[in-house]
Amino acid sequence: MSLLRFLGLGRDSAGPEWEPDSLVALSRRLDALPPAEARMAAAFAYLMARIAGADLRTDADERASMVQRLEAFAGLPSDRAELLADAALEALADYGATDNPLVARAYRDMASPEERLDLLRCLYAIAAADETITTDEDNEIFEIARTIGVPHPDVIALRSAWRSHLGTLKGLPSGR
Repeated sequence: MSLLRFLGLGRDSAGPEWEPDSLVALSRRLDALPPAEARMAAAFAYLMARIAGADLRTDADERASMVQRLEAFAGLPSDRAELLADAALEALADYGATDNPLVARAYRDMASPEERLDLLRCLYAIAAADETITTDEDNEIFEIARTIGVPHPDVIALRSAWRSHLGTLKGLPSGR
C-alpha cells in the first residue's frame, strides 16, 4: 500500500483500477455475481460489518441481521450470505484501520441516493439487533453517512425511527 493511499490522499474516488484490499477480497467471494454487483454487495457487507463490530463485539443477533439483509439486498442464497457476512467481519478485523473510509467512498460512488438511505436503514437495524444502539454504533453510522454523502437531516430522520433502541436515550422519559 502506498503512503498516499494509507493517508487517504490518493484518488478521490475508488474504481476498479484502485480498490481497497478488503473490497477486492470480498468481491472475489461473489464470483457468481457480475463484477459490478459483487463489488456493490461486498461494500454493503463491509459497511454493515463496521456497525456490527463498532462496539468491539459482534453478537449472534447482529450477524443474523447482516445475513438477512445480504439475502434481501444482493439476492444471495442463505449459505452465501452467511459466508459473505463472516468474510466481511474478518475483512473488517484485517483491514479496518485503513479501508473503512475507502470502502465507504467506493460505496458512495456506486450507490444512488436511495441506495445510500437503504444502507443506513440496514445499519440501524443491525445496530438495534441486540436491542440497544450503543453510542459507538450510533457514531459509526453518522460517520458512514457523512462519508457516503447522506445529508445530516436525513440521518436524523432515519435515526428517530430507532429512538427506543438508542442507548443514550434509554431511561429518559418518552413523553417528550
